[in-house]
Amino acid sequence: MSSKTILWFTDFVGVGYRYYDVYMNIFPIFIDKMYAFKLWKRTINWWPDDQIKIRFVEINDTYWFILYGGSDYKDDNTGFAKNISISENYERFKSGYENKAILRFGVYKQSEDSDKFDLILLKKSKMVYDIKFLKYSTMPIDSIESQYIRNRGDTCA
Repeated sequence: MSSKTILWFTDFVGVGYRYYDVYMNIFPIFIDKMYAFKLWKRTINWWPDDQIKIRFVEINDTYWFILYGGSDYKDDNTGFAKNISISENYERFKSGYENKAILRFGVYKQSEDSDKFDLILLKKSKMVYDIKFLKYSTMPIDSIESQYIRNRGDTCA
Protein backbone atom coordinates (compact mmCIF):
# COMPACT_ATOMS: atom_id res chain seq x y z
CA MET A 1 0.00 0.00 0.00
CA SER A 2 1.15 3.51 -0.76
CA SER A 3 2.71 5.46 2.12
CA LYS A 4 0.69 8.60 1.38
CA THR A 5 -1.95 9.86 3.80
CA ILE A 6 -5.24 7.98 3.93
CA LEU A 7 -8.24 10.05 2.83
CA TRP A 8 -10.95 9.00 5.28
CA PHE A 9 -14.51 8.53 4.04
CA THR A 10 -17.22 8.67 6.73
CA ASP A 11 -20.36 9.34 4.68
CA PHE A 12 -22.14 6.02 5.13
CA VAL A 13 -25.03 5.06 7.39
CA GLY A 14 -23.49 2.22 9.35
CA VAL A 15 -22.25 -1.35 9.09
CA GLY A 16 -24.25 -4.52 8.57
CA TYR A 17 -23.50 -8.19 9.00
CA ARG A 18 -24.83 -11.27 7.20
CA TYR A 19 -24.29 -14.72 8.66
CA TYR A 20 -25.78 -17.18 6.19
CA ASP A 21 -23.11 -17.47 3.48
CA VAL A 22 -20.08 -19.75 3.54
CA TYR A 23 -18.25 -16.89 5.30
CA MET A 24 -19.84 -14.04 7.19
CA ASN A 25 -20.41 -10.84 5.23
CA ILE A 26 -19.67 -7.36 6.48
CA PHE A 27 -20.94 -4.34 4.60
CA PRO A 28 -20.87 -0.58 5.00
CA ILE A 29 -24.42 0.64 4.37
CA PHE A 30 -25.30 3.50 2.02
CA ILE A 31 -28.54 5.23 0.99
CA ASP A 32 -27.92 5.64 -2.75
CA LYS A 33 -27.23 2.51 -4.81
CA MET A 34 -25.53 4.24 -7.74
CA TYR A 35 -23.33 6.26 -5.40
CA ALA A 36 -22.28 3.09 -3.54
CA PHE A 37 -21.59 1.26 -6.81
CA LYS A 38 -19.40 4.09 -8.14
CA LEU A 39 -17.56 4.41 -4.83
CA TRP A 40 -16.77 0.67 -4.86
CA LYS A 41 -15.54 0.84 -8.47
CA ARG A 42 -13.31 3.83 -7.67
CA THR A 43 -11.81 2.40 -4.49
CA ILE A 44 -12.24 -1.13 -3.13
CA ASN A 45 -12.53 -2.75 -6.56
CA TRP A 46 -8.79 -2.08 -7.04
CA TRP A 47 -7.63 -3.16 -3.58
CA PRO A 48 -5.81 -6.51 -3.46
CA ASP A 49 -7.76 -8.84 -1.14
CA ASP A 50 -4.67 -9.67 0.90
CA GLN A 51 -4.00 -5.99 1.67
CA ILE A 52 -7.47 -5.05 2.92
CA LYS A 53 -7.63 -4.39 6.65
CA ILE A 54 -10.69 -4.18 8.87
CA ARG A 55 -10.26 -3.00 12.44
CA PHE A 56 -12.90 -2.87 15.15
CA VAL A 57 -11.64 -0.57 17.88
CA GLU A 58 -13.74 -0.71 21.03
CA ILE A 59 -14.15 2.29 23.33
CA ASN A 60 -16.71 1.81 26.12
CA ASP A 61 -20.04 0.82 24.53
CA THR A 62 -19.09 1.83 20.99
CA TYR A 63 -16.63 0.65 18.38
CA TRP A 64 -14.88 2.24 15.44
CA PHE A 65 -15.26 0.35 12.18
CA ILE A 66 -12.09 1.13 10.23
CA LEU A 67 -11.52 -0.25 6.73
CA TYR A 68 -8.53 0.52 4.54
CA GLY A 69 -6.32 -1.10 1.94
CA GLY A 70 -5.48 1.13 -0.95
CA SER A 71 -4.24 0.41 -4.43
CA ASP A 72 -0.84 1.14 -5.90
CA TYR A 73 -2.32 0.50 -9.36
CA LYS A 74 -4.96 3.24 -9.07
CA ASP A 75 -2.92 5.27 -6.54
CA ASP A 76 -5.96 5.17 -4.25
CA ASN A 77 -5.56 5.47 -0.51
CA THR A 78 -9.14 5.83 0.70
CA GLY A 79 -10.18 4.55 4.11
CA PHE A 80 -13.64 4.11 5.61
CA ALA A 81 -14.41 4.87 9.25
CA LYS A 82 -17.52 5.09 11.41
CA ASN A 83 -18.21 5.11 15.15
CA ILE A 84 -21.04 2.72 15.97
CA SER A 85 -22.77 1.45 19.11
CA ILE A 86 -21.90 -2.12 20.06
CA SER A 87 -24.85 -4.36 19.17
CA GLU A 88 -25.83 -8.03 19.29
CA ASN A 89 -25.05 -8.28 15.57
CA TYR A 90 -21.54 -6.92 16.14
CA GLU A 91 -20.97 -9.37 19.01
CA ARG A 92 -22.24 -12.25 16.87
CA PHE A 93 -19.87 -11.30 14.04
CA LYS A 94 -16.98 -10.95 16.48
CA SER A 95 -17.50 -14.43 17.91
CA GLY A 96 -18.09 -16.26 14.61
CA TYR A 97 -16.20 -14.63 11.71
CA GLU A 98 -13.61 -17.46 11.32
CA ASN A 99 -10.65 -15.10 10.67
CA LYS A 100 -11.98 -14.04 7.28
CA ALA A 101 -15.08 -12.35 5.93
CA ILE A 102 -16.66 -11.24 2.67
CA LEU A 103 -16.70 -7.46 2.20
CA ARG A 104 -19.55 -5.96 0.22
CA PHE A 105 -21.50 -2.70 0.14
CA GLY A 106 -25.11 -2.60 1.26
CA VAL A 107 -27.86 -0.12 0.36
CA TYR A 108 -30.98 0.77 2.32
CA LYS A 109 -33.89 1.27 -0.04
CA GLN A 110 -37.26 2.51 1.11
CA SER A 111 -39.86 -0.16 0.37
CA GLU A 112 -43.33 0.33 -1.05
CA ASP A 113 -44.58 0.58 2.53
CA SER A 114 -42.92 3.92 3.34
CA ASP A 115 -42.32 2.96 6.98
CA LYS A 116 -39.93 0.14 6.09
CA PHE A 117 -36.56 -0.21 4.41
CA ASP A 118 -35.16 -3.09 2.39
CA LEU A 119 -31.48 -3.93 2.40
CA ILE A 120 -29.84 -4.66 -0.93
CA LEU A 121 -26.31 -6.08 -1.10
CA LEU A 122 -24.24 -5.16 -4.13
CA LYS A 123 -22.86 -8.17 -6.01
CA LYS A 124 -19.22 -7.09 -6.01
CA SER A 125 -17.24 -8.52 -3.12
CA LYS A 126 -13.76 -8.95 -1.71
CA MET A 127 -12.43 -11.51 0.75
CA VAL A 128 -10.80 -9.93 3.81
CA TYR A 129 -8.25 -11.93 5.81
CA ASP A 130 -6.83 -9.19 8.04
CA ILE A 131 -9.52 -8.51 10.66
CA LYS A 132 -8.72 -7.45 14.21
CA PHE A 133 -10.74 -6.56 17.27
CA LEU A 134 -8.86 -4.07 19.44
CA LYS A 135 -9.33 -2.08 22.62
CA TYR A 136 -8.42 1.58 22.16
CA SER A 137 -6.78 1.72 25.58
CA THR A 138 -4.18 -0.94 24.64
CA MET A 139 -3.39 0.18 21.08
CA PRO A 140 0.00 1.56 20.08
CA ILE A 141 -0.27 5.35 19.95
CA ASP A 142 1.35 5.46 16.50
CA SER A 143 -1.01 2.98 14.79
CA ILE A 144 -3.11 4.20 11.86
CA GLU A 145 -6.28 3.46 13.77
CA SER A 146 -5.21 5.17 16.99
CA GLN A 147 -4.06 8.28 15.13
CA TYR A 148 -7.37 8.52 13.25
CA ILE A 149 -9.49 8.16 16.39
CA ARG A 150 -7.31 10.59 18.36
CA ASN A 151 -7.54 13.17 15.55
CA ARG A 152 -11.33 12.84 15.64
CA GLY A 153 -11.32 13.56 19.37
CA ASP A 154 -13.59 10.55 20.09
CA THR A 155 -11.45 8.79 22.71
CA CYS A 156 -13.72 9.06 25.74
CA ALA A 157 -12.53 6.51 28.27
